[in-house]
Amino acid sequence: MRTLRFACGSAVVVAVAASAAPPASAQNPAPDSYLNIGTYTIGIPVGDTHRFINAPVGWFGVAWEGQWPFRSHLAKGLSFSLQDFSDSKAGTTTFPSGAITGHQNSELLMMALMGTVRWYPGIRWGHGLYLGMGAGGEFDQQYYTVGFSRQMVRSGVHLLIAPDVGVITRVMGDIDLVINARFMVPNSAGSYLGGGPRSFQFVALSVGIAER
Repeated sequence: MRTLRFACGSAVVVAVAASAAPPASAQNPAPDSYLNIGTYTIGIPVGDTHRFINAPVGWFGVAWEGQWPFRSHLAKGLSFSLQDFSDSKAGTTTFPSGAITGHQNSELLMMALMGTVRWYPGIRWGHGLYLGMGAGGEFDQQYYTVGFSRQMVRSGVHLLIAPDVGVITRVMGDIDLVINARFMVPNSAGSYLGGGPRSFQFVALSVGIAER
């Protein structure tokens, strides 16, 4: 399965990246200190995503993010994420060009690459509550199959912004627990099923680990 192979490869990338982080001082980070974050993500579809996918949650998602200290209480970073939504149903779906009846499989695969900025209001960089913003690009792949008919595929490239909020708390040694909520907001672009551009938005809820 195309999505499963890609997902496994992405999970390996996240795991390898999470094991390669150099150590850093917890109290006063050096200029070369680094925070390496790997997370598992579920997605809640919003807007055009919810209209295409009837499932309330996309259960598969992975993300990797690297952060570096940048001025007082600020971090700059790079983030890569992969989120999959899928849904199967039987019945009739109405498009502007007509209606389709039968067993239907819908899938959205979203890959995003962003630069990020984080603000930590506490006394230590990389610890506690943070607020952030990401901006970059997203590639979306849309799949749709009815019965045994040939699978229809559409794709598009989008500009993306993603405000988020989260918390990082110590677990043991150089390993921290990370909990994050992020709103992925791509611009309306592409030419998807049903005709015209779409903005496939979703709320990403993530849990993972950070290594210093």
